[in-house]
Amino acid sequence: MAKSNRAETAARAAQLRAEAARKDRQRTQVIAAAVAVVVVVIAVVLGVVISNRPKDAPAASGGAAALATLEKLPATVYDAAAAPAPAQAPAKVEGGAPLTQDGKPKVLYVGAEYCPFCAMERWALIGALSRFGTFSGITETTSSSTDVHPDTPTFSFKDATYTSDVVAFQAIETQDREGKPLQTLDGENLALFQKFNPGGGIPWISYGGTHATSGATVDANAFEGKTYDQIIAGIKDPSSDIGKTVTPAINLITAQICEETKGQPSNVCASQGVMSASVLLKR
Repeated sequence: MAKSNRAETAARAAQLRAEAARKDRQRTQVIAAAVAVVVVVIAVVLGVVISNRPKDAPAASGGAAALATLEKLPATVYDAAAAPAPAQAPAKVEGGAPLTQDGKPKVLYVGAEYCPFCAMERWALIGALSRFGTFSGITETTSSSTDVHPDTPTFSFKDATYTSDVVAFQAIETQDREGKPLQTLDGENLALFQKFNPGGGIPWISYGGTHATSGATVDANAFEGKTYDQIIAGIKDPSSDIGKTVTPAINLITAQICEETKGQPSNVCASQGVMSASVLLKR
């Protein structure tokens, strides 16, 4: 009887152990399935997040390359440009006297690194002056991040020098990108600025003391969100928004400087784009 009880007890224990093992396997399978579901859900969520993530903006690289291209654009680019708008033409300065430096007509630029409209106008000014001489020391920068048209890609004249046989150029960047004092406007330059630009707006550019522009002569909206690469590509494309405003402005500035240099150099001043732009200066 005792043996029978022991056998029954052993059998019952074995049955319980088997049942426990079976339940353990079931729990393991349930946990594994749950983990697999969680992994799939995480993968799906990550896939959605990645697919909906905004694409990176085009790199604002190419400042040095854009400058090098701007300084060497062929006449064919300018000859294909649209005619400039009358509003882009420098105005005659009433009572202005010839402004010279080292016996050459002088172009005087007054601006600031923070200024978005200065940022835009520098593209046209550099393009035009590069047809008469060479720059060194120009540095790339952007306009202020907190002004209108923030972070417009541009260049600074702060450390720039300019060499030409026919025209002189002087630039004063009065404030840096943060609006802090940078270069001093004084002497004859200050007197001209105050006399012919009493409102004090920048950029202000005097061409030979006889003509001047106040404010940007290019369409600010064309620069919105553009990188260096996109701006220089636009200047080369007469059908682009940039090409429709900057390249004609370059031709018109060139034509104004040609008026000051008496048509020198002739290969520049007699080019098709410049001759077409000069019609506006004679009105």
